[in-house]
Amino acid sequence: MKNVLKFAGIAIVFVAFAAAIAALFYWHHLKDSPQYSLALIVEAANRDDQSELDSLVDVDAITDNFTPQVTEKAVEMYGKGLSPAVIERLKQVAVPIMPVVKAQARPALPKLIRERVHQFGSVPFPLIVAGADRYLRVQVQGDDAIVESKLPDRPLKLKMTRVGDRWKVTGFQDDALATEIARRIGEELVAIAMAGDLGNKANGTGPDGLRDLLRRAEEILQ
Repeated sequence: MKNVLKFAGIAIVFVAFAAAIAALFYWHHLKDSPQYSLALIVEAANRDDQSELDSLVDVDAITDNFTPQVTEKAVEMYGKGLSPAVIERLKQVAVPIMPVVKAQARPALPKLIRERVHQFGSVPFPLIVAGADRYLRVQVQGDDAIVESKLPDRPLKLKMTRVGDRWKVTGFQDDALATEIARRIGEELVAIAMAGDLGNKANGTGPDGLRDLLRRAEEILQ
């Protein structure tokens, strides 16, 4: 009987040890996942660690990826009933004012991302990582990933890119902000596109015309 108990005790210890090793390997694997980096962002936002946030959020890349959303929204809002030729001109007219749109969006995007991830602050770190399927939809393709919230009351959609052993946020989708900016510049863009005043302003052959367009864009976005 003693031998049986001794064998059972050894077996239990062995199983526990094997489970601990398996858990360790599993956690190490998860440390290379997008959801692990997202959990780090949530923690950094909770403790107001701007340095950590800066290391995990590429604001320049996010802004570059965000500006096409504005153009798409402008076309969606103001392009109804327009001919394909005018819509194409509309997209071209938007090109020279994209720096203005970027300047407008750049300070707003990090704040929005911080607000969105802060909504996950009540979720324990291990659950965001190991239980990501419950909260997030994570699609990984090579070194890029799309991370989307499954919770309607906590909207979040990020593009993340692998950088070394971490994933950085390089894209952010926000319909509300894109719609707001598009609403403020869309009518102006459509008016220029319909007037066909494209050569001087969108192609840069008329510096005065381009400067005027940029000036008006800045006024609209203020």
